[in-house]
Amino acid sequence: MSRGIQKLRSRATGEWAGVPEEPLAEEPGFDDPDAVFPDCKPTTRPPWKKLLWVKQDYPDNYVDSSFLSQLRRNDNVAQYSFRSLFLDSSVIIMHLCTIVVFVVVFLGIFNHEWDPEFFTIIASVLTVPGYFVYEKYKIHNDDKSRPSTIKGALLIVFVLLALSPVLKSLTRSTSSDSIWAIACWLGLANVCFHDYTDGARTASGTPSLKLTRPILSTNLAMLAAIVLASQLRTTMAVFCFVLFSVILFGVFPMFTQWCRATSRRGYWVLLFILLFLSATGLYAIGGLWALGAWIGVKLFVSVGAPLWLLALQKYKNDIQGPWDIAKPVIRNRP
Repeated sequence: MSRGIQKLRSRATGEWAGVPEEPLAEEPGFDDPDAVFPDCKPTTRPPWKKLLWVKQDYPDNYVDSSFLSQLRRNDNVAQYSFRSLFLDSSVIIMHLCTIVVFVVVFLGIFNHEWDPEFFTIIASVLTVPGYFVYEKYKIHNDDKSRPSTIKGALLIVFVLLALSPVLKSLTRSTSSDSIWAIACWLGLANVCFHDYTDGARTASGTPSLKLTRPILSTNLAMLAAIVLASQLRTTMAVFCFVLFSVILFGVFPMFTQWCRATSRRGYWVLLFILLFLSATGLYAIGGLWALGAWIGVKLFVSVGAPLWLLALQKYKNDIQGPWDIAKPVIRNRP
C-alpha cells in the first residue's frame, strides 16, 4: 500500500521510482498553423489565363493585374496639323462658293433683271473646253464615250426646253415665303450631304481618276433650282436658269474633283477664280454687309474650325485592347 502511494507521488512529481522520465512531446500551438490545420496549407495556384472555356481556380469576377497590360490609347488616332486642315477646308470653301454664285445669279435675274441667257452661254462655253481637257488627260480614253456624252447633253437641253413651261407654273399656287424657306432648307441639306472627299483612291493610297457623283446632294441642289426657277417671269428665264444649275451642280463638281486629283495648281487657280466671282457678286447684290458676312464664313471654315479641332484634339481618348472585335485583314491576291 505504501509502495503504491509512493509511485503515485513519484508520477505526480514527474519522476518514476528507478525509471528516468521521458520528455513529453510538445503540443502544437497557434504559432504553427501548419500543425494545427494540416489541410489548409497554402498552395501555389496556376496563373490566371484569359480563357473562358478553361475551368480555373478563380472567382468569376476576378480581375488580374495583367488584364490591362495590353491597353493602348489613341493608337490609330491621326494627329492633325493646321496646315493640312487649312488645305482640306478648301474643298468646303469651293462648294460654298458654288452655292453663292448660284444664289447671286438667281437674285440678279429675279430682282435686278439680269439677262439669264448670258450666264447660260458663259457656263456652256466654259464647259466645252473643260470637257475636252478632261478627255485629253484622263488615263482611259474611250472614243465610244464621247458620242454618248454629246447625245446625253443634247437630250438634257431638249427635255429642259420642253418642260420649261411646266416648271414655270409648278409653284403658282404656293406662296413666295414658302418657296424661299424650302429653297433655304434644300441648300443647307446640299451643303451637309455633299461629297467633300478626294474621290476614289487606289490600293497605295494615291487619288484615283475614277470620279464619284454625289447623287443626293446633286438632287437636292437641282430641286432647289427648280423651285426657285418657278418664280421667274419668262419661260426662257426658267430654261436658262435650270440649265445653268445643271452645269453648276452636275458637271462642275466632277471637274473640280478631277482637277484636284490631277493638278493642284489648276485646282487652286480655279478656287481663287470662284472666290473672286462670289465676292464680287455678293457685293453687287447685297453690298458691304453681305461681303463682310461672306468673309466671316470663309474665315471660320478655313481658320476658326481647324483651330477649334486642334484645341479639342487633346481630349481624344480612344481605348483599344485585345478585348475588341478582331478586324479581318483582306489582302488582294495578284
